[in-house]
Amino acid sequence: MATFSQTSFERLKHACERLASVLVAFGGFCLVAACILTGLSIFGGLLFKPLPGEIELVEALCGLAVFAFLPFCQLKRGHVGVDILISAFGSKAMNWTQLIGDIIIAALIGLLTWRHAIGTFDKFENGETTALLLLPVWWGFAIALVLMIANLIICLFIILSDIREIKSGRTIVASLGAH
Repeated sequence: MATFSQTSFERLKHACERLASVLVAFGGFCLVAACILTGLSIFGGLLFKPLPGEIELVEALCGLAVFAFLPFCQLKRGHVGVDILISAFGSKAMNWTQLIGDIIIAALIGLLTWRHAIGTFDKFENGETTALLLLPVWWGFAIALVLMIANLIICLFIILSDIREIKSGRTIVASLGAH
């Protein structure tokens, strides 16, 4: 019986894939909850009256869904890429531009995460609440901050993955015109 040993990179890859999958499920739950709330408000409005504060909850849930989907998009390389010009220079150019693009995305996500953390602490300290339900605004910011940190972790993993692919001579992402 052969023993199966995973490398550290493979364990990290599986952990990132699990994290992204859990966050996609959370994002899906947020969207389903937003749809149910909207439906109940519409149906309730026809019979009695709309749900008070439904719009506040729906916009928070939809915002959280977007943040929850970003790590999966990054992991699956679902961002828009324009490689028509670069593909003419071959797979090495494609690899290096992919790595540079992933570094730029990680730097931007890092900057946004840092500034969002500052905003979260500000919302917590000033005690801001929503207009109708008077819910503290900071809780949505805090959940989004956790989701942004997860996205940053995935971005850093993708950079590591890019470097491994370049070192091994493999193509990171196949171009449509390179077949």
